[in-house]
Amino acid sequence: MKIKIGIYSFFFVLLILATSCASRKVTYFQSNENRKGVVVDVPSYRAESVIRFQPDDVLGITVNVPGAPEIAADYTLPLVPVANSENSGGTIDQGVGRQTFLIKKDGTIDFPVLGPLKVAGYTQGELEDYFKELLKVKLVDPPVITVRMLNFTITISGEVNAPGIKAITKDHVNLFEALAMAGDMTITGKRDDIQILRENPDGSYKRISVDMSREDIISNPYFFLHQNDEIYVLPTRVKSQSADVSARYGFILGVASLAFTLYLWIK
Repeated sequence: MKIKIGIYSFFFVLLILATSCASRKVTYFQSNENRKGVVVDVPSYRAESVIRFQPDDVLGITVNVPGAPEIAADYTLPLVPVANSENSGGTIDQGVGRQTFLIKKDGTIDFPVLGPLKVAGYTQGELEDYFKELLKVKLVDPPVITVRMLNFTITISGEVNAPGIKAITKDHVNLFEALAMAGDMTITGKRDDIQILRENPDGSYKRISVDMSREDIISNPYFFLHQNDEIYVLPTRVKSQSADVSARYGFILGVASLAFTLYLWIK
């Protein structure tokens, strides 16, 4: 009887330890210090991670002179209706349109009157200022320039609840926001080894591994994502091993485990 109690106690302790380890593996913002009720300032690379335009980006650029739109008419292409992203049916919203430009492989766009312009490498603010400088000598009144990237997307796959290509509607996105768009990681997602694939200007890729469970993830230079980044959430070792075991072996192991439990109980 004492042996049986000792065996049950041993397995009970193992279960507690396994539960404790599992809870740490699924927790974000882990720290070696007690942070409960404490405000912590964590630096980030937000300012350094600003998006710069690159070939194949689609830009929406508008030139307007308040009170006299006809003055900027020569610098404005006919507006092209765009799909309303909030409409699940994918219909065209005829009330919304943008003057769109595709950045060519050489980093240029063909702009009305101004001709070919090198725009790759600029940020949104820098390109707006660049257009203002070009147009201030051509227009009597100062124009209002608006530049937006229209095809900012990221791809999320692996151990997430809603994988797929996600459209970003603002000029920056971080890893937590991206994972939230994908329904967060599953319980079998490996939080300490998130893979990011980022394309280099020459067409090659860099592969980055980040630990989302650490408190200092916000200070990681790859915490903020770039356009066309691909995020892959690896499965945990338990998930990988279970996938390698066939249904037959799983059934056999289950029967053997049940038989062993009954043996201990009867004995």
